[in-house]
Amino acid sequence: MDTNLIKVGEKTYPVKYGFNALRLFCNASGIGLQELEKIGENISIDHAINLVWAGMKDGARAEKQAFDLDADDIADLLDEDMSIIQQCMELFVASFVKPGAEEKK
Repeated sequence: MDTNLIKVGEKTYPVKYGFNALRLFCNASGIGLQELEKIGENISIDHAINLVWAGMKDGARAEKQAFDLDADDIADLLDEDMSIIQQCMELFVASFVKPGAEEKK
């Protein structure tokens, strides 16, 4: 699974949502795997920040880059650009939803 890039201001960050990002997100959020499918229905701000953080942390790991941001830093980035949540949610969903037979045609 490849990393994607999101841009915040003048800086770009690699983002990756695979099982390691899921592990990071679940640990940070205190939720189980069975609850993940419902996350987009009514996501809390803490869960949104943790989801962005997990994807960015794992993206940096996959790209062999240093990563020292915490939840407060992610919240500061969201102050700069709220679209980060939407970008990351789209990447998150795309990482786990496989195209159906009709989409493959």
